[in-house]
Amino acid sequence: MKDPIEYVETLARGLDADDYEMVASVLSDQVEYSIGSEVIHGPAAVLTSYREASEMAHGLFDMVVYDHEVKATDNHDIFRVSYSDELTVAGETLKHLAEQHVTVVPGDGVVRIVNVDLPGEREKVNEFMARHGLSRD
Repeated sequence: MKDPIEYVETLARGLDADDYEMVASVLSDQVEYSIGSEVIHGPAAVLTSYREASEMAHGLFDMVVYDHEVKATDNHDIFRVSYSDELTVAGETLKHLAEQHVTVVPGDGVVRIVNVDLPGEREKVNEFMARHGLSRD
């Protein structure tokens, strides 16, 4: 892969499909993933974090459908990925939006992923889960 956007598209498509081999194929050995106040280092730990989050979602909801859109930024090595997760339980579907900023070093791969909390999204999911008697615990 020569074009940085190819790394990001592969990352996002892999996450949408729960294809962690695809995700791993574009992660740098030095990758770091910032989510909340936590910073996760290394491909194995990043993959574990993604896998556990998806497994939890599939365990909680009747159906989970992931989608994404990659957008370039003014910095040609940083991309904004908008994720749209459709979470369904008891016939009701919630569309949850998330965003990540992904930094690529051509020839090395994805070196940094920063999760961005979008206003109101966490609360929306919490209310949806509470309405259906679901808990992350």
